Amino acid sequence: MIRYIGKCLLIEEEEVEKSKKNKKVERVLVVGDIHFGSVGGVGGIDLNRQKYDEMISELEVVFEKIGKIDKVIILGDLKDEFSSLLKEERYGIVNLFDYLEGKRSEIVVVRGNHDNFLLNIIGKRGYDLKNFYIWRRYCFLHGDSDYKEIYNKEIKVWMMGHLHPAINLREGIKEERYKCFLEGEFKGKKIIILPSFIDVNEGIDVLNFRFEGNLPWKFNFKKFKVRVIGEKEEVFDFGILGRLWKRMNYGEKIQ
Repeated sequence: MIRYIGKCLLIEEEEVEKSKKNKKVERVLVVGDIHFGSVGGVGGIDLNRQKYDEMISELEVVFEKIGKIDKVIILGDLKDEFSSLLKEERYGIVNLFDYLEGKRSEIVVVRGNHDNFLLNIIGKRGYDLKNFYIWRRYCFLHGDSDYKEIYNKEIKVWMMGHLHPAINLREGIKEERYKCFLEGEFKGKKIIILPSFIDVNEGIDVLNFRFEGNLPWKFNFKKFKVRVIGEKEEVFDFGILGRLWKRMNYGEKIQ
């Protein structure tokens, strides 16, 4: 079972072993792009540390809702800078690992296209930086690269980040952007694209279809479902993206 929890996903699956009378339910939390180091500082104030504190506060709310979990999967782009590992990125990553390990959860890190110079910091924690990660019927990847292994017929769901999907909603002259999930199908697989977890950039408006060239697959996004994250982290089903696009172009108000 997949549950939408704010900007995260919670997967709950019974153990595979059928011999046990009391099957344990394994619980996995999936988190999208974090991009530590993307905000810099203003007037001597380190906004990266401020954003880190805000992110931990959000995660605390998530854990209060879901309780104990077995595994956390981060879908890439832990950091923002391509050419080095900045001190603010190191600060965020180290402290995030400390926080998640304090929850007694296994941590899986998928490599994103921004995640250069991470092998040392990841290795010291005893983790691998994975190109993709397969668990049960799920495959977790960043979304910038394709791999032949992910087409295995046993895999039913792909979960990825990378695109930072969001949607612009208008009411009169007022326009606001909200993060969203995209959910569709491709070659017999269910596809779920998570929003970025960081709040600095709300993401790319999916109604403009500007993100289509950023993936190695030709998804038919007009048939994807849009799930919008509200101001209180609740998740709303907004229907099919192609229909929303038509409403926008014909001037209809999106409810």
